[in-house]
Amino acid sequence: MARRAASRWNAPFMHIPRARAGALLLSFCSGGCALLPEHSDAPAPRVRGPIPARVQQPIKLGTLGFRPRSTATERAGRASLGIESAYSNIFLNGTGTGGQDVVLDAEIWTNSLIGRYGISQCADIEIDLGLLYACSGFLDSAIENWHSFLNLPEGGRDKRPRNDYETHAAIGGQTIYTLEPYEIELMDTPLVFTERIVDEQGSTPAIALRAGVDLPTGSESSGTGNGGWDWGVGVLAEKTMGRWSITGAVDWVDAKRPSSFEGSGVEAYDGFDVQLGIEYRWNDKLSLLTGLVLTPPVTRDFTIKELDREMLGLDIGAAWDTGPNSQLHIGFEEDLMAASGPDITFLAGWRIAL
Repeated sequence: MARRAASRWNAPFMHIPRARAGALLLSFCSGGCALLPEHSDAPAPRVRGPIPARVQQPIKLGTLGFRPRSTATERAGRASLGIESAYSNIFLNGTGTGGQDVVLDAEIWTNSLIGRYGISQCADIEIDLGLLYACSGFLDSAIENWHSFLNLPEGGRDKRPRNDYETHAAIGGQTIYTLEPYEIELMDTPLVFTERIVDEQGSTPAIALRAGVDLPTGSESSGTGNGGWDWGVGVLAEKTMGRWSITGAVDWVDAKRPSSFEGSGVEAYDGFDVQLGIEYRWNDKLSLLTGLVLTPPVTRDFTIKELDREMLGLDIGAAWDTGPNSQLHIGFEEDLMAASGPDITFLAGWRIAL
């Protein structure tokens, strides 16, 4: 009963009708626009997006994942270095026939060092070195109050202790996944080659192709890798229209089955992801960014939504120049399907051309 009761934080809002929630949020966002720097009528046509976010579903983090990016590649012999940090709260709790049982109740923090090097005038190679830390966290109360304020479903959060930690997936009495908490663990390492094959000209968008492998540097026993060499291919597109830029990608990944899946009848799902990014250049130094990333499910061999549903992440953020060759971005991501992915992710990153 204590978990369902309104907290002191939420009490001042209990008198506000739910029908007014949307108007309140709109007013908040409108007020936020007043905090932005001066708007420019004709900003420099510099593309700063999209937000290079990966879905923070812990099992999917052990599989090759392509980040959203521009079709622009590093110049031959030039390099860039970036740091990406993402912090997520995830709560999945479901059971099904045949002994299907999934609990992912945790907060996930990943930090990645991303290096990119131009190997020709239209091609580069990128390496993504990441660390993962899982814990019980502190966001459960804030998320519950937010859901209550907007009259959103609790998603079963009332059935488990607040700020607890438990991660496992099992079927037929066999545990196929666990994630060790309170340890900093190396993740699998994506290595991606990208080549721009068409430059943007007139009504023709820029087009690039990419291919990648996931080096099995993560620990399968700790839950930060799948022990296999995933590989994938994709196509990117980009079009700029005045102060607007649109980026997109479609990728296909061959995901290897972890050894923990053996004998369970469960296979990792090979599938397509789809990415869309929209950028609005506010002035010469600042861009507002939003994007959608559709990520395939972990597997189709579970019949419960906690593992067999796609994830549709909505990214909202901003990027601004911190120098002539450096850029900072921040944002957050919400899973619109609210079935297999994190409830919310906070994102931040910084990149510099060397």
